[in-house]
Amino acid sequence: MKKLKFYITGLAVALFILPACDGLLEVDPYQSIDSEQVLTDAENVKSVLVGAYDAMGGGDLYGGWYMMTPDFLAAAGEFDFTGTFFGPRQIWAKEQLYDNGQLTATWIDSYDTINILNTALSGLDLLEGADRDRIEGEAKLIRGMIYFELVRLFAAPYEAGQANNQPGVPLVLTPTTAIGEEQNVSRASVDAVYDQIIDDLTDGRDLLDNVNPERSYYVNSMVASAMLSRVHLQRGEYAEARDEANRVIESELYELRPTFDGVFNQPENTTEDIFAMQNSAQDGTNSLFVFYSASSRGDIAINQQHLDEYETGDDRLDLFYIDPDDGVTVRSGKWNRATDDQVNVIRLAEMYLTRAEANFREGTVVGDTPLNDLNRIRDRVNLPLYLLPTDFDLDDILRERKLELMFEGNLLHDIKRTQRNVGARTYDDPKLVLPIPRRDLDANPNLCQNPSYDGTQC
Repeated sequence: MKKLKFYITGLAVALFILPACDGLLEVDPYQSIDSEQVLTDAENVKSVLVGAYDAMGGGDLYGGWYMMTPDFLAAAGEFDFTGTFFGPRQIWAKEQLYDNGQLTATWIDSYDTINILNTALSGLDLLEGADRDRIEGEAKLIRGMIYFELVRLFAAPYEAGQANNQPGVPLVLTPTTAIGEEQNVSRASVDAVYDQIIDDLTDGRDLLDNVNPERSYYVNSMVASAMLSRVHLQRGEYAEARDEANRVIESELYELRPTFDGVFNQPENTTEDIFAMQNSAQDGTNSLFVFYSASSRGDIAINQQHLDEYETGDDRLDLFYIDPDDGVTVRSGKWNRATDDQVNVIRLAEMYLTRAEANFREGTVVGDTPLNDLNRIRDRVNLPLYLLPTDFDLDDILRERKLELMFEGNLLHDIKRTQRNVGARTYDDPKLVLPIPRRDLDANPNLCQNPSYDGTQC
């Protein structure tokens, strides 16, 4: 796979220029990169977009930490972090500082990826017809996904029915090619960031085919709808979340795997994967394997408190296993394969759960009833089926969602949108929001800090 890696940080605050030594390191230009030097033809633009896939699959993004960071913040006795890495331990303990290396890496790599996408978008005039639509749709869709992860992690939660003018994250929508004060971008409001996310994902949905003609595992129109269902659910827009999830389900392009353990650790995407990051010995990263698996670091120990949440006979319990090294510690088996697999990002089971919850809240039966959608998930893991709509309530739907999607990065976001607690912490506790990294605050005077962290407060 041809890749052109264009790692220019999306915010100028992340760039540092080293002076030349006796002319040996002199480059032209000194403090800017002319996009025309890179984007000379259509193939260059396509290669830049391939580089964005490589970047978004890095270990600090969809290769793992986009999932682990919110799960660590949501942990309230379900699991312990037993490793020695200081950055992850701070996040799990909700004691993260603004110079935390792990969260800083996620911030930097996110804006690196956004800049690659913006670079690809700046070259659309070099493309024609279907190629132009595809490149624009993929780049905007992925940019919307990245901003969705950033605003949920680095900003106070979106609250349905409120103004949501609290500081979000900087919106950078054009390539960063020079260093100057004009690149010192301020934080847009949470509402403005969500508006941009929805615009990007909607453009992606409308521009792309249902199946990507370039590579089947690249993003497509259905990925856009699946992500839109997440965004609308986060905003409490249940009818919209229901309709986007229903579009994916009724496309019949995906189907649930016969068994729960057949979803994970597979050598290629399964029929249930709407989108997954590819991972091989030659390319890709799976940080989830590194930290969850007993075959690697095994830094995440599952506690009995979490196991007790499952009903007797739930096949999802079978995916947990005892660490063979000590014969005691319980591990999650969702991420047990190092390479030649995929990192599941969004899958069909979530769409059924979203449609069930949204229909339940709205009192509708778009696509199917909440009863039938819940029973699809329960039947696969050999749990007793609900017989009547009165056999379950919203708490049952949310519990099913938690157990089905546990360790996939959804828990914190679901807690915040439903305004529940993380242990003794309320959903809006400032320590459930990551700080703006110190390096960016020091370099960009237009940035302000989240409550409870060092730095100039917003």
